[in-house]
Amino acid sequence: MSTLGATALVVIDHELLSHGVRSMLKSIPAMGSVWACGKASEAMALLPAQRPDIVLCLGSGPDTAGLVRGAVRQGARALILLEGPDLDVLDEETVLAAHGFLMQAEVTVDKLREAVDQMNAGDIPLPPALARNLMSRSRRRPEHRPSRRISITPREEEVLHFLAEGLSNKQIARRLDISEHGIKRHVTNLLAKLNAPNRTLAVALALKEGLIRAAQPA
Repeated sequence: MSTLGATALVVIDHELLSHGVRSMLKSIPAMGSVWACGKASEAMALLPAQRPDIVLCLGSGPDTAGLVRGAVRQGARALILLEGPDLDVLDEETVLAAHGFLMQAEVTVDKLREAVDQMNAGDIPLPPALARNLMSRSRRRPEHRPSRRISITPREEEVLHFLAEGLSNKQIARRLDISEHGIKRHVTNLLAKLNAPNRTLAVALALKEGLIRAAQPA
């Protein structure tokens, strides 16, 4: 990351929306340079030259999957804006490769600042509506028995459930009344046990392995 702050590349083929997102990002103290382009093909050419820390794009873009993979290969973190809480617009590989999600209608300076701070801390921005949708995906898969290969403690199971709800480390610490440092240790242990590179994939694997169950509709 630049010593002047995180840099970002905004890839949005909508001039008004792109201008608004760029303006909000530039107002965040933790941000450095912010570049923009309209198409994934342009972004792919800019990635190796600019080497942004964050690539922000629309989930509805026709080349989102390729752009996210390209960003990750260049060491950037992909932040995806979605029009609604339906993750089915993205393939599974893109969902698991992304570093965070925001709802397009909910984007504000504060939401973007919080997302940047979460990604800088190693967390994944995941609005509750999207977290519930991620969990609901498992209901469409065959039932899995709990894995005998992965053993987690009762406390780690609690942490997993809160991760699946999209809560940050700080929010989980408040729910469980323990230190944020303690939550980070539990999350690190869970990532290691599940052999997962990020929290989103850890939740998906935990659901698949039957370590936690998807939330049932109210």
